[in-house]
Amino acid sequence: MEQHWFEPETGSLLFERYVAERPSFRKVMEDRLVTEAEVREQAARVESLLRRLDTVLSGEVKALATEAFCELAVLYAIQLKYAEASR
Repeated sequence: MEQHWFEPETGSLLFERYVAERPSFRKVMEDRLVTEAEVREQAARVESLLRRLDTVLSGEVKALATEAFCELAVLYAIQLKYAEASR
């Protein structure tokens, strides 16, 4: 099933909804504590997916995906810094 990235009515990104539905996220958030082991496991999961993508994407699509992933990481990093500064 294709997952859309944007809410059709509002144009808003749907990633927050998708994150909340991910079994990996739900498992980590069960006890509301994030351990170093859980961070390592998630990092390994992401690395595995990126390695798979690296083998199937090429050219312009790979360049666009790389740019999108990097900018998404920047967004999450600056949101974290903003949240920390707003406390």
